[in-house]
Amino acid sequence: MKTETIEIVDNGRGPQLSSSRITVQDLLPYYRDGVSNDEIRRWIPALADDEIAVLKDYIRDHYEEVLENEKEIKAYHDRMRAAQPFWTRANDQLSIEERRALLREKLTHGKAERNGADDTPG
Repeated sequence: MKTETIEIVDNGRGPQLSSSRITVQDLLPYYRDGVSNDEIRRWIPALADDEIAVLKDYIRDHYEEVLENEKEIKAYHDRMRAAQPFWTRANDQLSIEERRALLREKLTHGKAERNGADDTPG
């Protein structure tokens, strides 16, 4: 029986396992908290002990690089959120129902504009 060598590869999404799409960033919070393999598998059940070991070794050996990558990812997500005025932090206090209502209103308005509806009375 041939066993696959598990290693860290980069297929364009950042460092990840060669055996799955689980990335180093996926495991980073668990690594930082020092949780057991059993706890990691509770949240990511597809991982085997040898895969977890490869991820932990990579994080340990490239810790500064992994943290820098995490900062870049967070900055990217912050920029993307800022570019979406509907979902800006100004709406964070709204309930799910209020957000749905805003979205419905926006969709209705967009449809009316595309259909050439005129909001002016007359």
